[in-house]
Amino acid sequence: MNLSPCRRFHIPPGRQGSVSVAWFLWVLGVINVALPGRTGFAQGEPTFEGPLAPPFYSAKSASTGVAPHLPGIPTKIPPPAADGVIYIADSHGVPQATTLVPNLQNHLSAFLIDARSPIAAVVVAEVKTGNILAMAQGKSPEDWGAKVHTALHGGFPAASVFKTVVTAAALDVAQWDPYATQDLQGGCSRVGESGAWMMDSGARRAGAEISLRKAFGSSCNGYYAKMAVNNLGIGAINQYAKKLGWTTHLATDFALEKAPYRPPTPQSSSAHTVGKFAAGFGNVGLSAVHGAHLMMTIAHRGHPIPLRIFRNSAISSAPASDGIYSESTADHLLDILDASVLGGTASFAFRRGKYTKLRGLVGGKTGTLTGSSPKGLTTWFAGLAPTENPEVVVASVVMLEGRWVVKGPSLAAEAFWAYYDYAGMSASVPSNGPGPYDKAAPIVPKISKATRKTRFLR
Repeated sequence: MNLSPCRRFHIPPGRQGSVSVAWFLWVLGVINVALPGRTGFAQGEPTFEGPLAPPFYSAKSASTGVAPHLPGIPTKIPPPAADGVIYIADSHGVPQATTLVPNLQNHLSAFLIDARSPIAAVVVAEVKTGNILAMAQGKSPEDWGAKVHTALHGGFPAASVFKTVVTAAALDVAQWDPYATQDLQGGCSRVGESGAWMMDSGARRAGAEISLRKAFGSSCNGYYAKMAVNNLGIGAINQYAKKLGWTTHLATDFALEKAPYRPPTPQSSSAHTVGKFAAGFGNVGLSAVHGAHLMMTIAHRGHPIPLRIFRNSAISSAPASDGIYSESTADHLLDILDASVLGGTASFAFRRGKYTKLRGLVGGKTGTLTGSSPKGLTTWFAGLAPTENPEVVVASVVMLEGRWVVKGPSLAAEAFWAYYDYAGMSASVPSNGPGPYDKAAPIVPKISKATRKTRFLR
């Protein structure tokens, strides 16, 4: 591997001195010298040569990447039975009552039909119990080549939702201050081979500094690339990705395929590839269920609970005793999640009509990237509400085909609204009957304009 910083970044001779420190840190981060809180590359990882290089998902991974002896979710959720309960057969073929709420399920399904049935899925889950309240999809999986319900499909590109993992690693390992500003050159959108995003300007200038909170809300690629190369290294990112469900089985009471995860390897990596990977351009898959798990972990202060769809589930809803990250890290994550909604990449979905009532209440992360399984531009939103004391998590994915009607954040906004419209703040699904989801229930709690403004300016 050519280790020349000038050839690797194409830096003119006159500017070589500006990257001397960055070059040293790049060697530590990319080659991954053993440092506290970091792990080495897994042996035998496939080489990654480009964003979402096919095959991104295959039938083989679906058949071998699922935890055994768990009931499968049908490609189409059945309608409620005469008693108003939605039943799904267990691994023995015996119908079992689910935690799905018919009103919520039907509402979101109808919303997607009205949006011309795109390739899309949304998962709504209760924070207190881990119960899945809705799992709706748009176009039938058989019509676009999937073998599982769209909400379980792990072949969608994780895109910038993966920044949630990198953020957790930075807060936990590097003790990153989410409000301290960092110098940034080269802008937010691109992570180019020139390495401009790694350089410091030397002199502070207006607009060149950005905090982690603002970078998270605006999904600033250059910021995350620089932070990963200079302060984390691929080892720390791999470690937290594994903790958060990649390369391992998520705790669910139903069968779920493992999402693809192919990080850069020492043989194929450079500061550029590591930076792009951390910014969300890597060969990393994500399902809507997995997105809900990411937010559920934040909601439980780093101690995840299983996601459950069966009322008489054999899996306990108790949080894991060992935390994935510290509670202070979770608190920081909760504090910056609303930056995406208040002036960030998801703000468009919450600035009009009834959705404005959700501003200041919802927080989350967006993602947009072209994938190969299925082919097309994938849009994401994974979030929770309320950010101060979460009660519900939502993860939505929408692939844009031709003339699009709805994006991931818009679908999530409708899901949050429907949850509050049907459930209210204190609703829960009892184990012995349908949930008390009624349209007469209380609507969204009010957030003052002063509070919204204060959060936006932080």
